[in-house]
Order: sequence, then structure tokens, then C-alpha cells
Amino acid sequence: MAADTSDSVCPTLRDEPLSDEKPNDDAASTPSQGDEENQDCTTDDPGEPPDGGLQAWLQVVTGHLVAFNSWGYLISFGIFQPYYESEFSLPPSTISWIGSLEVCLIFFIGTFSGRAFDAGYYRTALAVGLFLQILAIFMTSIASSYWQVLLAQGICQGLGNGIIFAPTIANMSTYFTSKKTIAISAGACGAGTGGIVFPLIAQQLLPKIGFRWTVRVMGLVVAVSSMIIMIIAKTRLKARKAGPLVEWAAFKEPAYVLFAAAMFFTLWPTWISYNYVSLVSFDICGKC
Repeated sequence: MAADTSDSVCPTLRDEPLSDEKPNDDAASTPSQGDEENQDCTTDDPGEPPDGGLQAWLQVVTGHLVAFNSWGYLISFGIFQPYYESEFSLPPSTISWIGSLEVCLIFFIGTFSGRAFDAGYYRTALAVGLFLQILAIFMTSIASSYWQVLLAQGICQGLGNGIIFAPTIANMSTYFTSKKTIAISAGACGAGTGGIVFPLIAQQLLPKIGFRWTVRVMGLVVAVSSMIIMIIAKTRLKARKAGPLVEWAAFKEPAYVLFAAAMFFTLWPTWISYNYVSLVSFDICGKC
């Protein structure tokens, strides 16, 4: 019975030889069954989440800045909508494709960037996504046609947003247990911070330096926050190379499918108000 028990667990101690006889070279150079069992039992488990501490809260700051760069800039699209309508002489429905593509890509690309986080490419994903964000903003500032803006602000920036957002939220959750709700909420509040800062920049600078330089100032703000992100961002989990790119098995769960459908219809009208509330306020203020 004792032998069966010893075979089922990883050996931690090695019996000392009972005689002075030295083991032969073949036995010393050939891994024993116990050595193989020790190798199989080696784990890269980083242990329980710290649920606090400097490094953990720095990841919350990272999440806040990532949400600031992505969602904060995105929900400020209402400040671009009237300018594009006037500049390109196009109807609101056509201009809205720019903001709609951004929203679509931040969710859709997150499906794949989340897998990159699992595979250990978190900082690589951050670097690529942040670069695309900055590139998109400065390309928007020099765009002179609708299609150029659609490619820069709609597609390029949407890709950058999608690459960084999902992995950052996933990384924050690995540092906390009981404080996870507070941590993720504090990180997500970066969207609100950006939704305040970017419209204020536009309000103060548009009349003074014009649209193009105002967008470049916004790009500078995003670039500075991106540098801070790259300095403090850190993951604690080991890479998980195995696993499917997309968890298709999740769609076999009725509860998940119903939740996804509910979120689809919930977010459908949400972005209408985000993009058009500023236009309504401009009309009201103009009539006062």
C-alpha cells in the first residue's frame, strides 16, 4: 500500500545510499524514473494573485490609461462628426461609418488579441496597438478626404484599440481576487477620463489652432500616456501556448449565447447617443 502511495506523488526526497559503493557512470548519466517524475511535477504556477501591492495597482493605472487612449478617444467621436459633415459635405449616416468601424474593431480584434495575451505576447501586443493608435491620430490630422479619414481613424485606430484593450483587462484581473471588481472598475474609468479630456482639448484649441493641430495635440497626449503604459505594464502569468485561437465551444453554452445577444442589442442604441449627443447640444446652444 505504501509503494502505491509513493508512486502517485512527486518525490521530494532521495534515499541516501546504504553503502559506500559509488554508483557507476551509466547510472549517474541516465535519468532515473524519479528524475522524470520530478520534471513532470515542475510547475510554473506563479501562485495566488497578490490582491494588492504596488505592482498590482500599477496594472490598474495601465488599464486606466489604455481605456483613456482607446475608449476615451472613441466616445469623443461626437466632436469629429460635425466637422467631417461640414468638411466633406456628406450626410451624417456616411460619416458615422468612421466611428462605427472603431467600435466594431475594438470588440472584434479583442477576440484574437486576448489569445495573444494567453500566449505570452502581452507587451508585444501593447507596443503594436499603441503604435497603431498614434499613427492613426497623426494620419487623421493630415487626411484630406473621407476615405483617408475612414482608413486612419476608422480602421487603423480601431485595430490599435482592439489589440490593446482586451489583453489589458485580462491582465488586471490576474492580480486581484477580492478586490478585482474595484480594480477593473478603476481601470475602466479611464474611458470616462478620456471622454472628458479630449472634448475639453477640442473645445479650447479648435477656435485657436484649427482642427488639424488640435488632433495633433490629442495625438501627443496619447503618445505620452503610451510611454507610461509601456514603462509600467507587466504580466505575472506564464505563457499558455496551447489552446484554440477562438473558443468556439463557448457558443454551445445557451447562457453565453443569450448574454452575447443581449449585449449586442444593448450596445446598439448606446453608441447612437454617444456620437450624436454633442450635435444635439450644439443645436440647442446655437438656438439660445
